[in-house]
Amino acid sequence: MNDIDRKIISSLQEDNRISMSLLAEKTGLSISAVNERVRKLQSNGTIQRNQAIITPGSVGLDLLAFLFVDLHPDCDEDAFVQEARSFPELQELHHITGPHSYLAKVRVVDTNGLQQFLKQRLKRLPAVAKTETIVVLQSEKETSILPV
Repeated sequence: MNDIDRKIISSLQEDNRISMSLLAEKTGLSISAVNERVRKLQSNGTIQRNQAIITPGSVGLDLLAFLFVDLHPDCDEDAFVQEARSFPELQELHHITGPHSYLAKVRVVDTNGLQQFLKQRLKRLPAVAKTETIVVLQSEKETSILPV
């Protein structure tokens, strides 16, 4: 990856609907050259997907929580991960170091929604030994933009 690829990625992270002509202007390349580079960045997995980023509150998902998830020592961890990935409330799941097995980011409507998610979904998984929940009061910064 060179500096031009980084300019393309940076511009696409800020606005993935930017026109190829404006992207060509920003990089000093022709439109066809920019198109080709974008296609390569997509095919090699650098650009995973294009999607809209929705403000959670605008769709009623007002509660953000982080969960520490502890698994039973002899559980089927792959089965846990497979099942957890299917939960739409679960935005992120990270295998972590330290006293806990996983860190999860969850968005739900309210505290009742969080309780239902924990009780009806997450804690019903056979691998889950216990959870610890941290409710977010206010998010000061949240981004998916990488510093390229």
